[in-house]
Amino acid sequence: MESKLKIPQEMLMNIDFINTINGGMSEPAIKLEKGSDGFEVVVKIPGIEVEDLQLEVVKGKKNTNNLKLFHLLPIFSQENLSEEEQWKTVRFINTFVIPEGVDVENISAKYNDISRQLVLFLPYGNEQGDYHRKVDIERY
Repeated sequence: MESKLKIPQEMLMNIDFINTINGGMSEPAIKLEKGSDGFEVVVKIPGIEVEDLQLEVVKGKKNTNNLKLFHLLPIFSQENLSEEEQWKTVRFINTFVIPEGVDVENISAKYNDISRQLVLFLPYGNEQGDYHRKVDIERY
């Protein structure tokens, strides 16, 4: 039996179809490369705007070095409410373990509007001790 629904192949290739049925969310695509100056992490997150992304570096006790990528997701539709009044929950996209020898003070993030991907750069360094900071995401 032939299906009456004709979906272009290009569309199927660009959508994480199984995860988005009935309101689900698509999964991020993550690629890590080790370079001569540091690590580069490329993240594609379909359906999430760069303004909604949050990125934090958390370096703490017991050698736990993490880079947390998340966004705030509205719990339900709330019309006529300001941004501060809306209820939101955190949706973690990924928590990356920061490799030893990375300079956490100089971790940077840029969002490429053309390819719609987030590029994180983790330069080599020699950091010690507890650490926690928010990383600003630039656009280019």
